[in-house]
Amino acid sequence: ENYIKHEYRIPMRDGVTLFTSVLTPKDDSQKYPILMSRTPYTVDAYGKDNYPLRRLHEWKHLAEDKFIFVFQDVRGRFMSEGEFVNMRPYIADKKSSSDIDESSDTYDTIEWLINNIPNHNGNVGIWGISYPGFYTAMGAIDAHPALKAVSPQAPIADWFVGDDVHHNGAFALAPLFSFWSFMGAPQPELTTEWPAGFEFPTPDGYQFFMEMGPLPNANKKYFKGEIAFWNEMMEHGTYDEFWQSRSSLPRFKNIKPAVMTVGGWFDAENCFGALQTYQAIEQNSPDTYNILIEGPWFHGGWVRSEGSSLGNIQFGSKTGEFYKENIELPFFKYYLKNEDELN
Repeated sequence: ENYIKHEYRIPMRDGVTLFTSVLTPKDDSQKYPILMSRTPYTVDAYGKDNYPLRRLHEWKHLAEDKFIFVFQDVRGRFMSEGEFVNMRPYIADKKSSSDIDESSDTYDTIEWLINNIPNHNGNVGIWGISYPGFYTAMGAIDAHPALKAVSPQAPIADWFVGDDVHHNGAFALAPLFSFWSFMGAPQPELTTEWPAGFEFPTPDGYQFFMEMGPLPNANKKYFKGEIAFWNEMMEHGTYDEFWQSRSSLPRFKNIKPAVMTVGGWFDAENCFGALQTYQAIEQNSPDTYNILIEGPWFHGGWVRSEGSSLGNIQFGSKTGEFYKENIELPFFKYYLKNEDELN
């Protein structure tokens, strides 16, 4: 009840518009920083009267301190126009308005926000877990001057070497089959709905994949060539230019915003991404304020749980709650509000 929601179509430099939800504090007695999340997984709630309750719950510690929250469907996903490209390669030498990447889309979004959203204080931060962590990290490259703080959390960094798709080159068939059945489904038009995804005929995953047989049978029996990125993965079985161009790690040079990378030691998806993102910035952008936060968490567990346990293992304290109140909130308050201290 403390925020009012607006929805916009923000134009990019090539004319494509990206669907963006903006939640602004009703209290207009002061100016607030902008805190943004860009996602391929939907902004969660469409319509001015529908609020992203899950996200606001995750950001409760931030919402209570009052920020202007921005949620955006990335290019080609759900209600945003354009073509979606998985881990879109970065273009260092942009020659025209058609040369776009996630860095430029972030820049253009911030430029529009600071010129069109009232009551902001001129400072912008970006935050995201997992795939949104990739978009967060890419937004720090060639950053808009208003972007002061970024927090890539469990970010995808390299899909061949260590994140999600491959772990040290080994293809992660079981989780990827399910994930790409819905994430990779064609989206011929703007939509607010997720595709259905694959319905497994048995709860026994081992039995299913044994009966499926060799990897090419995934397409022959089930996907029928309709999952474009699955086809590309099958065509690129080595660490070639396709995968190398999608790695964020070599791009982290001359990073201007402060960076707080977050990861979990029990993250089965993107433990690699957090560690390597921090290390790449530390090595290639030594003047950047760059810190790494790691804890006893599963994928996103520092925000999606109180962090007091993992399975039957009890930690004796609410590590996630401690992180949110004593690390994340002070980080954004310091860089976006010029308040608080960094410990």
